[in-house]
Amino acid sequence: MGETPTFRDDRIDSVKYWLMILVIAGHVFSQDYFSESQACTVVWKWIYMFHMPLFVFISGRFSYRKDKNGFLKSIWKLLEPLILVQFVMCLLDFASTGFVSFGKILTPWWVLWYLLSLTFWRLIIQLLPSKILNNDGIVLFATFFISLIAGFLPFNRFLSIQRTLSFLPFFFLGYYMKENKLFISDSYRPLSFVFLLLTISIPLFFPNILGDLNQAVPYSSIKGLFSRMFIWMISIPMSLAFMNLCPNTRWTSQQGRLSLQYYIYHALIIYFLMFIVEKIGVPPSFLTAIIITVAIALGIGIATRLLFFCAFTNPSTLFRYNKH
Repeated sequence: MGETPTFRDDRIDSVKYWLMILVIAGHVFSQDYFSESQACTVVWKWIYMFHMPLFVFISGRFSYRKDKNGFLKSIWKLLEPLILVQFVMCLLDFASTGFVSFGKILTPWWVLWYLLSLTFWRLIIQLLPSKILNNDGIVLFATFFISLIAGFLPFNRFLSIQRTLSFLPFFFLGYYMKENKLFISDSYRPLSFVFLLLTISIPLFFPNILGDLNQAVPYSSIKGLFSRMFIWMISIPMSLAFMNLCPNTRWTSQQGRLSLQYYIYHALIIYFLMFIVEKIGVPPSFLTAIIITVAIALGIGIATRLLFFCAFTNPSTLFRYNKH
């Protein structure tokens, strides 16, 4: 038997939209092209302090145990764009080098790790015996322990194993908090704004304590363990503050439900757009990074009005349209 989804909260969908804006910004600002800009470096590190833990948390909140057919459909929705984009990127690699290793094929290209990790996380809740899954205290303790230990294990970007284990506790936190209130009173908005503003001082003045914010490879030293623990502690209040500040409108909630499409499209746009930007010699400034981020977000927002916008990331849906 599957679980019965609760009423969908439009405010959470709006948070997903604003998180996608941060994802786009983080991926633009972290490009090597902008590495000389301290402002870009500080901003992308600040974003990475909390945006993926919060995204994983929300993914857990929207995850349910399903019947076999429902589960397979939900997994295919993730795997289809992953396979398609990975295939295209491997073809481009082959065209430029004449060779693609087996390890390359099984190492998700750039942003695709999240689709594979989300597949693994949902597979875990689907297969985990109810007797264990229903014991939230034990499961959460185990996932936090696994996340800490994972950094000592020889797992890296291959099959997104390191990230799957590293972010595992945030997924289960979201899964177990479906019935809990996530938003604090609007009266705390000024305090939330001030708090997030103050946290920028961490990547600005103390960047070394952040460690590997991508959490994609093993610790380089024992300091990685403490950096991961620090990120846990700071990402939770930052996430609460961010959610409290996110404007909620009908449009942002609708766009938030298209987060998968935003995620795929923005990565492909950045991949090809940065090639053009470098070729024509656009100044690698903070302002340039902001303009690119806004342009991509607006472009995708406009594209959502186009027919079959979603179908391009999941082509199999075209067959269902044709049947009708």
